Amino acid sequence: MINRAVSKTVLIRALLLVLVTPFASTASAACQKTFSVGWLEWKPYQVSEAGRVTGMDIELLDTIMNKAGCTYQLKNVPWERSMRYVRTGDLDMALGTSKTDERSKWAYFSEAYRREIMAIFIRSNEYQKWSKAQDFEQLARLKPRVMVLHGAYYGSTWSKIKDRFFVHPLNRYEPLIKMLGVQRTDVVLTDLYNGKVLAKELGLENELTTLDWNASDDDIHLMLSKKTVSPSDVEIINRAILELRQSGQLEAIIQRYR
Repeated sequence: MINRAVSKTVLIRALLLVLVTPFASTASAACQKTFSVGWLEWKPYQVSEAGRVTGMDIELLDTIMNKAGCTYQLKNVPWERSMRYVRTGDLDMALGTSKTDERSKWAYFSEAYRREIMAIFIRSNEYQKWSKAQDFEQLARLKPRVMVLHGAYYGSTWSKIKDRFFVHPLNRYEPLIKMLGVQRTDVVLTDLYNGKVLAKELGLENELTTLDWNASDDDIHLMLSKKTVSPSDVEIINRAILELRQSGQLEAIIQRYR
């Protein structure tokens, strides 16, 4: 004979479990796949040191994916190729990306996990010349030679006006700063902190500076392939980012690199 008191207790516990489970922390969630994630040498965000990959973006990625209960594998891929691979599904995720209408046709974008300032680097001894311009419209009239990273996004204003400049794209970040130092270009558009780190490493920190205005200051996202990533996995990752942002854990990592 069934003990009614015991069965009632079991039923209550079962109901409580059903009610509580949907609101469990994202830390217990699990994505449907192991993500292939592209990275490239991009100090201080993605750096290869002593056989391991580290840097701000890598630490942020690891914190986000651990919170979400998701696994990933890093693959060394040049930036422009990362974009192409995410589009074709040969890569599941790219780091440090700006959200654009064009990219949104073939990729999902996570919640923002940090911001990015795209600065305008020049030689210090030419500051007076180029600082006469206070925006891209005025800078275009001065006719500088400009170098950029191939496939990078420098904001909506630059996208509209770039055809008015003589632009030379390169495939890696370090040569951008080198070319500016040896006067092979007049202006370099690149991430503010990346440019500062490279200028210091190359012994150019006193020879280079930035204009007082920036190309862009935008939110940065994880970019995920619509070919291989499910909307439910995107949602799991987004909940993790929101929780980590609210708790201040993402900002604490960012500040260690500033």
